[in-house]
Parts: sequence; structure tokens; C-alpha cells
Amino acid sequence: MMSRRSTIGLMAAIAALVFGVVDHASDALIEAPKSNQHFMGYWLGYAQGGAPLEATPASVNIVALAFAVTSPGPAGDTIALEFLTSQHPADEIRAGAKALQARGVKVLMSINGKPDWAGHAGGWDNLDPEVFAANVKAIVIEQWGLDGVDLDNEAGSVIPGDNFVQVVKALRHALGADALITLPVFMGPKRDAYLTQVRDDISFVSTMGYWSSFDIQIMRFNRYAALVGPEKVAIGVADHASPGQNTRFSIVARLAAWNPELSRKAGMMLWNLNQTDSEQDTTREWCAAIGENLP
Repeated sequence: MMSRRSTIGLMAAIAALVFGVVDHASDALIEAPKSNQHFMGYWLGYAQGGAPLEATPASVNIVALAFAVTSPGPAGDTIALEFLTSQHPADEIRAGAKALQARGVKVLMSINGKPDWAGHAGGWDNLDPEVFAANVKAIVIEQWGLDGVDLDNEAGSVIPGDNFVQVVKALRHALGADALITLPVFMGPKRDAYLTQVRDDISFVSTMGYWSSFDIQIMRFNRYAALVGPEKVAIGVADHASPGQNTRFSIVARLAAWNPELSRKAGMMLWNLNQTDSEQDTTREWCAAIGENLP
């Protein structure tokens, strides 16, 4: 017959084994494998208040900092950061970016080159590709330590031509093969036909037209998939766009779960992560809907 001490020891050992298994099972649920598709969110340096970068939900694996602006500089065509840092100091943003990167999140500098930005009237259209790419590398990669760039070229009055193609190619050469180069798109294959010339240079594009129905979102996806391939097209949705432009929440999970037949999409994109303090619960809800449904 076992002694009382032996019996207690055996029960403790069994309990440790059982509860150890339970604990590991719980951990497995918490650390469930993430999707192999991207989930990119924009964080706005020009928005007052809102969630800090460190509060980005765990389901987001790429964050784009919006916006740097194309601009002339002492060393030629470059980017200016005054708009990006207008409501949040550069040191705060850089510290937040490093905290995200420590979690495995890729952080990009989103560059806006619309033609009516003060200080660079030509926008994307008249940049010196090689000079611009070298200056972007110096700021984005060497100074800020980021993982790539997002190129916001959506001015309806300008059709991107060969110069923009050369800008993309110069950026890929300067930043290297491992850097991310992404672009938001929504104006259609005729306007954005240039993408066929840079499909091998870009990481992926994200569709916009956030207000669209599910079927129109899929139609837009297919149009861009014809230009760059379905695996390089992410579907964009918005929880904090301009009034009347937000995506209906009822289709968000469905869009996240959808994949093209016999292929896969690049993932999902969300505009945006930090519009106002009062909407942080909404952001978390949308991020959960996307993260839980990505294939």
C-alpha cells in the first residue's frame, strides 16, 4: 500500500501532467498559426490622438506610415516628413515602428506624390528616378530602419507614364530584393496599365474604392489581377474613411475569407488604424474580423 506522501506525490505528478497538457493546448489556441496572406493597415501621422503604433492589433503584419511627401531637397528629389510628423513627433513614430518590428511586423513609409502638394508641384510625374530612389533609401532604410515603401499615386488628373515606371524600378534596385514596395490602386486598368511593366518589381497592390459592394470589390480585384497576378492583389476596406466611403462591416469577413479560384489573393488592407480615440473599439473589431477570416 502506498504511503500518504507517495499518494500525494503521485497525484501531484498526474495533475502536473494533465494541467501541463491543458496549458499547452491553451497556448496553442492563443498562438494559432497566422495566415500566410498579408494584412496591411495604414497609420496616420497627421491624425490627432488615436491609437499609438504600439497598439496595432496583432493580426496586422504590415503597417504603412502615412504620409511622407515627394519634395525637392538639397540633394535633389527626395521626400519631406513634415506632414507625417504634423501631429506625432518623429521620435514617437520611430519608437513605435521599432516596437512593431520587434514583434515581426513590417513597417513601410507611405509616400504621397499628388501634383498639388506645396513645394513639389509636379508630384510623381517629374522625379529623377535614380536620385529620388537614393534619397528615399537614405531616409527610409538607413535613417528610419524601415522595411520598404508604399507609393500613393492616385491623382486622377495624371496617368502614370514611363517616368513613374522608372521610379518604381529605381526604388527596387536601390532598396533591394527584400524590401516591400506596395501601391494602393482603384482607378482601373486603363489608368494603371503601367503596372504590367513593374509587376516583377512590386510586392503587391491594394485595391481601394472602399464603399463598393462585395461583387464590385471582387470585380475590381480581378481587373488588377489581370495586370499583376492575383497573388499580388490585396483587397482594401475602410472603417474610418470619409463619410459615405466606409466599407459595410457585414462584408468584411467575407472579403477576407475569399480567394480567387485556383489561386490566392495577397491579403487585405485596412484604412486606417488610428483615426480617433473614440473609434479604437471599432478598429479592433475590424482587425479581428479580418485576421480571423484570412485563409
